[in-house]
Amino acid sequence: MAARALTAVVAFALFTALPAAATPANIDAGATILCYHIVESPQDPRMEVSREAFRQQMRYLAMTGYNVIPLRELYDYVTGKRASLPKNAIVITFDDGWRSTYTEVFPEMKRYGFPFTIFIYPAIVGQTSHAINWKQLKEMSDAGVDIESHSLSHPFLTRRRHADLDQKAYNAWLEKELSDSKRLLERATSKPVQFLAYPFGDFDHFLVDSVSKAGYEAALTCESGRVRRGSNPLRMRRVVVEKKVDFVSFRHYLGAGSMRVDDMTPLPGVIYDPAPMVTISAKIPHHESIDPKSVGMALLSAAGSLPFSYDPETGAISVAAVKEALQGTYQRALVWANDIKSGKRVEASWVFKLPEPRLPVLPSLVSDPQRVTPGPETAPQAQSGAAQAVVSSGAGSGSVTRPQRAPKG
Repeated sequence: MAARALTAVVAFALFTALPAAATPANIDAGATILCYHIVESPQDPRMEVSREAFRQQMRYLAMTGYNVIPLRELYDYVTGKRASLPKNAIVITFDDGWRSTYTEVFPEMKRYGFPFTIFIYPAIVGQTSHAINWKQLKEMSDAGVDIESHSLSHPFLTRRRHADLDQKAYNAWLEKELSDSKRLLERATSKPVQFLAYPFGDFDHFLVDSVSKAGYEAALTCESGRVRRGSNPLRMRRVVVEKKVDFVSFRHYLGAGSMRVDDMTPLPGVIYDPAPMVTISAKIPHHESIDPKSVGMALLSAAGSLPFSYDPETGAISVAAVKEALQGTYQRALVWANDIKSGKRVEASWVFKLPEPRLPVLPSLVSDPQRVTPGPETAPQAQSGAAQAVVSSGAGSGSVTRPQRAPKG
C-alpha cells in the first residue's frame, strides 16, 4: 500500500512538472523581420508601398499587441546573449536609403516610438532628389535610428556574378564594397556599423565568410521566414513588404492564423450610419479554445487605442467610440487572441462603411439683405439672378445645385 502511494506521488509530481516545460508559452516563437524599401514613390512601382498602406500597417502593429524591437535585441537573442523576447516580436528594416525613409517613415515611427534599422549604400546618399542626404542621415542617427550597411554601391556581391574578374581582383573589389561602406557610415554617424543586408538578397557561403572577416556580426537576407534562437546570424531571414502585399497578406506573413467570429455589428460591407457613439461588436463562437487573457479588439481607423469589453463566458466582445474619432469612410474592425493548444496568434477582421460626408448646403444669396443691395438700374437683373440662385439637396444624396449667374441682355 505504501509502495502504491509512493508511486502515485512520484507520478503526480512528474505529471505536474512536465507541462510547464512543454506549454506553448515556452515555444521559441522568435521574431519576424520586415523588409521595406520605399514609401509613396511612383519611381519604384514594384517595391513601393503606398503611404496609406504603410500607415495602416504601423497602426496595426501598434494597436493589436505586437512588440517592435531593435534589430540588436533580436541578434542578442539569436546568439544567446539575451534570454527571451517579448511576445509577437517584430523588427522593422528599410533598405537602400531613399528620401521617403526620412520624409515618410521617420515621422511615422516617431509617432509610435518604433525602433527601426536603415541599411544604406553610401553611393546613393545625396546623389538624386529621391535619395536621402548625409544631413538627414545624421539627424536620424542622432535620434536613435539604427544605420547599417547595404554595401558601398548595391551590386550583386557573390563570386558567380563577377566571372569577368579573377580571384584576386574579385577579392579586392569585394573588400572595398564591404569595408568602405562600413567606414563611410561610421564616419557619418559616429557609431559602429555591425550589420549588413545583402544587396538583392544574393549570398552564398563564400560571401558569408567574407562578410564575417570584414567585421560584420550579422547579415540579413531576403529569404522569407522567422528568426529564432540559434539561427545563423549571418543568414537572418526577412519578410519583404512591397506593393502587392495587401493587408490580409501582411497579417499572414506575421504568422497570424484565422479566427471565426459571428454576430458582427455592423455587418461586413454595409453602410452604417451611427449615433454619436459607435459600438462595434462580435462573438467568438469557439472561445473555449483561446486564451482569454490574450483577447483584444481594435478599430484601425480610430485615432488611438480604444478600450474594449470581453466576456470569456460567452465570447462576446465589443468596442465603443465617439463617431468623430473615426477617420475616413471605410472602417476595419479587428479581433485577435492566442490559441491555447498551439500558442499561435489568430485573428478575425471585417470592414464596414460610414456614410459619405454630405456637402454643406450653400446659403441663399438673397436671404441676407446685407449681401444683396441692388441699385435701381440693376434690380430687375438681380432679381432674375436671385430666382435662379436656388440651392437644393436631395434627401440623403448630398447633391447640390450651385447658384447660376444671371443672364445678360
